[in-house]
Amino acid sequence: MRLWKDYVHRPERELWHDDEFGNVHWYCCGNPLEGRALLDSVIRAMSPRGGRELRKVVGKLDAIMGPA
Repeated sequence: MRLWKDYVHRPERELWHDDEFGNVHWYCCGNPLEGRALLDSVIRAMSPRGGRELRKVVGKLDAIMGPA
């Protein structure tokens, strides 16, 4: 969760550089896009109530990123 949260709060120009040049820091610290995919799996595996609560938090972070 922290990895995705940190990623979506970065300035847009830094996100562009990740797409253009790749990000070598992801090798040591984790890929936030893979972390987001893992969050989807966790949400599906949780109880319905817990999944709704986590989906609400993740949805707010997704809204910051805008459309995929």
